[in-house]
Amino acid sequence: MIQERNFTNMPKRNKGNRIWNSEGGAGREGKYYYEHDDRGGDIIRRVSFKPGSNRIGKHRTRDLDMAIRAHVEDDDVDMAAPGSSARLSGRFNPYSGRARSGGFVGGGGAGGRSSNGRRRSGRNSPPITTQFTRKKFPEHSASWYKVTLPHGGKYSKEYILKTLLANVAPIVFIPLAYEVRGSESSFYVDDSYAAEKLASIDRRITTTKGFKLLVKVKPGIPRVELDSELKEKIKGAMVKRYNANLKALDLSRFHTDQDLVDNYAVALFRPNMMIAVLNIIVDNIPELAALDLSNNKLYSVENLSVLSHKIPNLKVLHIGKNRIRNMHQLDCLEGLRLEELVLDGNPLCDKYQDQTVYVSEVRKRFPKVLKLDGVELAPPILFDVNEDFQMPTNKRNFFCAEGGMSVARQFLEQYYQIYDSDDRQPLINAYHNDALFSITSTYPPGQSSTTNSKLANYISDSRNLLRVKDNIRRQRLLYQGKMSVITCLTKLPKTQHDPLSFAVDLSVCTPQLMMLTVSGVFLEPSPTRNQALRSFNRVFVIVPFGEGFCIVNEELFVTNATDEQTKAAFKTPPVVMSPPTPAPTPVPVAVAGSPHGALIDDNTKQQMVEAFAAQSGMNLSWTKKCLDETNWDFNHATYVFTQLKEQGKVPAEAFIK
Repeated sequence: MIQERNFTNMPKRNKGNRIWNSEGGAGREGKYYYEHDDRGGDIIRRVSFKPGSNRIGKHRTRDLDMAIRAHVEDDDVDMAAPGSSARLSGRFNPYSGRARSGGFVGGGGAGGRSSNGRRRSGRNSPPITTQFTRKKFPEHSASWYKVTLPHGGKYSKEYILKTLLANVAPIVFIPLAYEVRGSESSFYVDDSYAAEKLASIDRRITTTKGFKLLVKVKPGIPRVELDSELKEKIKGAMVKRYNANLKALDLSRFHTDQDLVDNYAVALFRPNMMIAVLNIIVDNIPELAALDLSNNKLYSVENLSVLSHKIPNLKVLHIGKNRIRNMHQLDCLEGLRLEELVLDGNPLCDKYQDQTVYVSEVRKRFPKVLKLDGVELAPPILFDVNEDFQMPTNKRNFFCAEGGMSVARQFLEQYYQIYDSDDRQPLINAYHNDALFSITSTYPPGQSSTTNSKLANYISDSRNLLRVKDNIRRQRLLYQGKMSVITCLTKLPKTQHDPLSFAVDLSVCTPQLMMLTVSGVFLEPSPTRNQALRSFNRVFVIVPFGEGFCIVNEELFVTNATDEQTKAAFKTPPVVMSPPTPAPTPVPVAVAGSPHGALIDDNTKQQMVEAFAAQSGMNLSWTKKCLDETNWDFNHATYVFTQLKEQGKVPAEAFIK
């Protein structure tokens, strides 16, 4: 506390600047010192009043103000901690008639300062007031702060930390990466409020040596080199935090772990630190079921996306009390099959006032979550299969009945042989007298009529119900009767289909009706411009008629081929086959359940042998053998030959002619 001093008893200096006590002897070291700290040598301040100083003017006021401040700041030793009864505001001030709570109060004489810091002169100037204010530290992405004590290295770590904790009580902080360099010591804290309190006690603590303790605080993140030694330290800390029985790993506030806090500051919001921890998890505990990353100041979870395919059994994830600001930041974790999730304490939670909307947004990304932020949720309504159930293998073609396979294949062979010929009139025998036919066509996403591959020939007859609003035009675009159907097919561009691109589905097969869907690609041959490659999908409804079958309903969809279809189209040169002589009966002559080869006459077989020999390059003997072993299925024989040739299983004698 500031005490009234007797200036007549001040120690006197001789010419050699030695201090003598009242008894004439040299003063013992420190007996008459009035030191601020130990940064310099023996500094003695003398206060004297010169004769003729009773008249106080502008310059005299400034000198008085500076003298008062020097006396208060440098000579006073406050032995009480902040918050005690011995506060600065309660000190006796010999230069003022009263004291104000909250700061030093100067006298009513001239030379005081106004509240805005400007100096005023005159006898009626307001009193001098100095306020102690706490330094504010705004929140930022990391909110780490470096605390530096310029002379803290002269004291033990235990003493410094114990003293600081006592003076910021009841606030508790964890000193991270404590370091001593010469006379300076420093550490880090991860709490902005604790940083403010530490900054507020700068020069307000008197050490055991009688010096003021300087405490400097500023935002900062410790620099840590991620070397092999630190990785081993991290792994050791993770081992202690792993529960093998529950297969759970607790990494909450990982930077405060006792094995890491003294010499390291492992902040998981740093990408390199998080990646190192995730690599340890993937390499050592791939069976992990629960992971807690709460309170790590994470502002991004992008690096956690590796968990979806590296840690498939992860069901519980706690990432609460971090800095995640937007729900869309969790999109990278959608592959996780989470059943329990904690997000509470992140800024993103404050954006949802409606709990229902919040739960809905979470379940868009994690549909199987049953517990959110510690609250049990109602079971979600999902159309899901048992994860242990083995789905059937993917097949290029689907036939609901084996008996209809041969009928479908023969029908498609005969139909497209005529359709790709120069004359489509013979197809009239393939349609029922009251058959219905319609076309739908549109451009793929990103394309339009300005592209080189225009679909004008198909769009003009397109019966797209979302675009054709006029009922009269809708009826006109529905072709009825086989003559009307053939007329429409005849005016369509010439085509050349790729049989190897066909995908066939026989979804309905009964003695009374068959529904056949075929998709693939075809070219539009043109001598004047580039050949356009189209993608198509065709649905046939077939019924028995006479000795075979005929079409009663057909839908044709045409668009431009995709890039993938373009790359795969016509890998094997297509075969142009002469159409068989049309018969007055319907083209499909197959009967359900009959062997395929038994339904083809010798003349047709000979044509197939010659065509397949020209395509494959094999001699007639091996060509006939290949077709015979595939039950005279031209498409299937072509596919089998291509596969065997790629595998090098076709013998060399097959090509000897």
